Amino acid sequence: MTPQTRDRVRGHAARERRLAGVAATAAGLVLAAATAPAGAAAPRYPSPVSVAFGPAGRRAYVSGHGTDTVYVIDVPGRAVVRKVPVGKAPVGLAVDADGRRLYVANSRSHSVSVVDTATGKVVGTVRTGFEPLGLCLSPSGKRLYVANSISNEISVIDTAECRQSGRIAVARTPTFLAVTPDGKTLLASHLLSAMPATDPKTTAHVSVIDAAAMKVVGQRRSDQPMHVLQQIAVSADGRHAYTVHLQPNFNITPSQLGQGWIQKNCLTVVPLAGAGPPVTVLLDNVNRGAGNPYGVAISADGRSLYVTHTGVHRVSVIDLPRLHALIDGLKPRAREEAAYRLGLLWQGRKPIIRRTGCGGLGPKGIAVSPADGALLVANFFSGSVTVLDAGARRVVATIPLGPRQPETVERRGEFLFCSARHCFQNWLSCESCHPGVRADALNWDLMNDGLTNPKNAKSLVGSWQTPPSMALGVRARMEVAVEKGFLFIQFHDVSRKDKDAVSAYLRSVKFIPSPFHRRPDGSLDDRAKRGRKVFEKAGCDSCHPAPLYTDRQMYDVGTRGERDVRAVPNTNHDAPPKVQPTDEFDTPTLLEMYRTGPYLHDGRAATLREVLTKYNVDDRHGRTSNLTPQELDDLVAFLRSL
Repeated sequence: MTPQTRDRVRGHAARERRLAGVAATAAGLVLAAATAPAGAAAPRYPSPVSVAFGPAGRRAYVSGHGTDTVYVIDVPGRAVVRKVPVGKAPVGLAVDADGRRLYVANSRSHSVSVVDTATGKVVGTVRTGFEPLGLCLSPSGKRLYVANSISNEISVIDTAECRQSGRIAVARTPTFLAVTPDGKTLLASHLLSAMPATDPKTTAHVSVIDAAAMKVVGQRRSDQPMHVLQQIAVSADGRHAYTVHLQPNFNITPSQLGQGWIQKNCLTVVPLAGAGPPVTVLLDNVNRGAGNPYGVAISADGRSLYVTHTGVHRVSVIDLPRLHALIDGLKPRAREEAAYRLGLLWQGRKPIIRRTGCGGLGPKGIAVSPADGALLVANFFSGSVTVLDAGARRVVATIPLGPRQPETVERRGEFLFCSARHCFQNWLSCESCHPGVRADALNWDLMNDGLTNPKNAKSLVGSWQTPPSMALGVRARMEVAVEKGFLFIQFHDVSRKDKDAVSAYLRSVKFIPSPFHRRPDGSLDDRAKRGRKVFEKAGCDSCHPAPLYTDRQMYDVGTRGERDVRAVPNTNHDAPPKVQPTDEFDTPTLLEMYRTGPYLHDGRAATLREVLTKYNVDDRHGRTSNLTPQELDDLVAFLRSL
């Protein structure tokens, strides 16, 4: 980065901070940074994620991810009238047609709570797969579908008997669900790709499921990469589905941010009736990104699509008839290229897309009132729900979910981690490449270790305990990686105070214990116990000792590829940096391996079994060549239990 470029970045950063401060103050949302007094419990923030209306629109329900609570809102009265304790970290919500039952996906309890809306009591709990996120009801209300993001399946719950009646195996990380009005087709959006990261066409997708047969019958994807897919919605006529996601340009070096060079923020339209591939359009404008799209909702008349942008604290309003007219008027080649046409939806005096403030910070879920078409938006970082007049694009009311809490340093860091406002032109946030502080399953050719040598993104959980950072260990500490990440990836020079806040947040994020091969009391099952012995027999524990399962050293395990080079100091500052081949890579922690694929420094191994077999021919990565099939299965079980 030249001094001139850095000055421009800093100037832009200052302007962004002023604008963000003005907007937040106007909405009454600025929280004073504070640290909990010594001995006092840290505050628990509501952190609302999803919102759903009752059938008449007089009641609404909000999942409080941070307080394990569902908040019941009297919409006309603009107030919380009840708080319902549910399972851990609730996310998705669904209300049945008569409004008598509310279903809540508890992501960390691996369950669904069934709530009697009249009494506000949990009247049933159904065990699901691991880490349920989104859910939806069939049109008849007889089935509840639940997306289990970690066990890669969809639970089918019989609502009359309040039990799980089946499971549908799907691809990696199903996040949110939608069903067609006739109930025949279920759609699931997937957060991450299940492909090797070395595949230049690696992508996530939308699964198409035959609801009657409970079987995946197709995958729908754009011609361009789709990653971090979030909510999905189906039009009332059942002809189209809409999902929002990122379009990462991981096949090029992220040497700039302008024009969506690293990440674009997208809407993909999936035709459901008739032939035709999905069409992706950009939610970004030419010189302004629309960081981190998340929530999707369709107006009752089908004329408007609403999208929340968690990273820039805005809501997009899209004219659907005009969007489809635009798409229908494009030739096949132009439809493919729509995903590269910045500003396509912003052309003319009356753009197809408009943007409005959401009245809060970190908007996620959004719902349309069946009574008057007003919008309810769940603002994750404000701990509030705002009521928007969709037509006038203005905030009508703000409903706090509880008393305002002081903002701890860790909470400030979480906000900064998820904010695209602290990125040049708002294209992306830390969360874009590290969803949930983990990794996006992609290889990135960052500029800090030489060019043309892409490496797999690493989870940041525990990074402060396992230095150095990055596959080549080019950052001595997590704190250095945070600082350089803002400067050389987001092209934004944030204050030392804010860098320290992000570091404090990362230190606060804990490893999530594996649900695989564990008994109810948390102990290993028999297969994982056998696998632990194989782990020691193969010598894996010499480089991956408990409790962090890494010795924090660099090793040559025979995985160097043709593009693996390391930057070396160059005394001639006018010459390009020198590089040399490299064989040694950082030994990562094995904790959370059940959720951090693909594996190895370049993500070439899509599965753990490939790590142990296909990519360990010479036993340089543990003595696995002579293991029996049973021993390999047991070893994989142990690794998945960590």
